[in-house]
Amino acid sequence: MSFTTRFSVLEGIKENDDKAWERFFAVYSPLIRLHGKDCGLRNEHLDDLVQNVMLSLVGQIQSFHYDPNRGRFRDYLRHIIRARAYDMLRDIYKQECFQKMEKDESVLDDLFRSEWEEHIRRSSVEKLKEEVSARHFQIFQLLDIQNRKVHDVAKFFKLSEATIYSIRNRTEEKLKQIAEKLDI
Repeated sequence: MSFTTRFSVLEGIKENDDKAWERFFAVYSPLIRLHGKDCGLRNEHLDDLVQNVMLSLVGQIQSFHYDPNRGRFRDYLRHIIRARAYDMLRDIYKQECFQKMEKDESVLDDLFRSEWEEHIRRSSVEKLKEEVSARHFQIFQLLDIQNRKVHDVAKFFKLSEATIYSIRNRTEEKLKQIAEKLDI
């Protein structure tokens, strides 16, 4: 297909001749579509590209003056096609990123929730360390953090298992109260 510029068509367009616009559209819309694909647009966006290029030409054609010394019309048209294609690609990219972000929101919410819970847990343990005796904190740490057996902890501290359970229960209750205050 030949895309030779007919200057009579350009002059007709400047004069708002509908037939000239139809001829221009018939000749150049395939070229616009081809170059739109070259620029990276998918088939479903090519009709929009043709419309955007035509709208740009409508806005610029009255002030357009062909001067062969300044370049060819096809270079001028190529510049417009690329500019509109890149505008569309930017919009498509932003829209796809936004849609991806929306999908990722629930994942991000879950991550934040688990990070928040971990933050509260760590902060609560630090605060607990300040509010209970060192010995009670050590018992709590051995049982609840290091997962040692009550029997072994009781033996190490030379206390009864009942006493260890009692210390553990009081310490866990204190930890729960601290966490509730921190988790606002």
